[in-house]
Amino acid sequence: MEKILGAILIGAFTILFFVLGYLVWIKEKITLFHSYHYDNVAEENRKAFCKISGIGLIVIGIGVLSAGIICSVTGSAWGAIAIAIGFLIGLTMLIYAGIKYNH
Repeated sequence: MEKILGAILIGAFTILFFVLGYLVWIKEKITLFHSYHYDNVAEENRKAFCKISGIGLIVIGIGVLSAGIICSVTGSAWGAIAIAIGFLIGLTMLIYAGIKYNH
């Protein structure tokens, strides 16, 4: 039962980050972020900001998905490394976009 619940949670978080990444990157829904994250983004930089931020969210989703696959295949907690790597890369991309374009 707990494996099913874990798979549902992993799937839900993966879908959440993929959908958020898609909406920010492709649909340029910059308002999904809190306003102070994009207040100073110039209109000409909006597309680049959305692209980097959206890809960062998708990378986090890939990390969550990889963790779920690794944990279910190996039966161990090695998936924590995958989620940590995905989270760190995705968060770095989000921070980079904010520093570069929101000044």
